[in-house]
Amino acid sequence: MKTCFFNSGFKFKNFKVLDNRNAKEKSELISEAEVVILAGGHVPTQNIFFQQINLKNELKTSNKIIIGFSAGSMNCSEEVYAQPELQGESLDPNYKRFLKGLVNRHYLYSYSTRMGLSLNHYGSLY
Repeated sequence: MKTCFFNSGFKFKNFKVLDNRNAKEKSELISEAEVVILAGGHVPTQNIFFQQINLKNELKTSNKIIIGFSAGSMNCSEEVYAQPELQGESLDPNYKRFLKGLVNRHYLYSYSTRMGLSLNHYGSLY
């Protein structure tokens, strides 16, 4: 992903990854970031990680630019539909297809008001 950004003309002073290896440093990493990129992957796995590090709370009061790709964008919604991807998930009676996401409509409304944006009746920015 880093290469794609560089090849598109984006320049970074720093490019840091937040994952299980440095999750204890989450607050510091997020506060230092100008942009938070939520990359792709397995939706439920990423969602669990976001819940474990309480990412929703970390981002709630920030004015960071958040970019989501694939699973990252799906986990940004209020309610995430996690379509079964891995073998056996569709047959597993305990597989959770609906998960809590990072954003809720109240947050979107507060953010959009601060930024001078409008929301449509679905709670989406327009």
